[in-house]
Amino acid sequence: MWGLVAIGEALIIMTGNFDISIGAMVALDCTFFAVAATTWHIPLVIAILLTILLSVVFSAISGLVVVKLKINSFLTTIAMLFICRGLARTMTYSRPVPIAPAQGSALFLHFGQAEPLKMSWNFFLFIALIIIFQIILKKTAYGRKIYATGDNANVARLSGINTDSIKISMFIISGVMVGLASVFLTAKEAMGNPVWGMGWELQAIAAVAIGGISLIGGAGSMIGLLIGIIMMQVIGNILILLQINLNMQSVVLGVIMIMATILDLRRRNKVLGKVD
Repeated sequence: MWGLVAIGEALIIMTGNFDISIGAMVALDCTFFAVAATTWHIPLVIAILLTILLSVVFSAISGLVVVKLKINSFLTTIAMLFICRGLARTMTYSRPVPIAPAQGSALFLHFGQAEPLKMSWNFFLFIALIIIFQIILKKTAYGRKIYATGDNANVARLSGINTDSIKISMFIISGVMVGLASVFLTAKEAMGNPVWGMGWELQAIAAVAIGGISLIGGAGSMIGLLIGIIMMQVIGNILILLQINLNMQSVVLGVIMIMATILDLRRRNKVLGKVD
């Protein structure tokens, strides 16, 4: 499920920024959707659109703060993490909010829990988006602007690229990805929970690093992200088979992230050395 938010995180990282708030935004979106559908009795289609819009607004705010106020994206999105997580807990009094089929959402819940070809609909959407964004990055002028912004924003600006709009648009796209992931998660679990999404941002960043996307921006691909996510799943399954507890799994994940970052820096330094 976190693969969708990883797509948005990868795009933000390609422009040289980070979003640490995506997991908390998932919690806020899921709880908002559940409350909107059950307590406020908002029609499901409108509730879905409002849920996606909610994460887009918060992501856009983060992007605007980073671009216009020149505040580091790491600090900005940590603040947004606390805001979103706090709002999610306040909205639900820190309790899960179930969605009952009797409330007119039976079809929605069935869709979220269906497994065509032994796969979820979320998986098919994820693969489709990977293909779409891979084409955008590699075959369009917009994709080249994304890479140029992440590689050297000052040079890109001097060459006529509106780097501010590129960065903000990546945050907005990430917000859409968070909203979609939240809707699918709520449908699958038939509830909203303010504790959901914890650690998703770290998983996404780890998949980005493992997939060869530069953590300082300007390089990478959606195919690399897909490979990173697959490797994350394989590593996770191996650790489970080895009966390694969750705490040690986090340690292993952290070590892998450090190693991937070191390899990325060495690769970039080698390229720069060749250019010089």
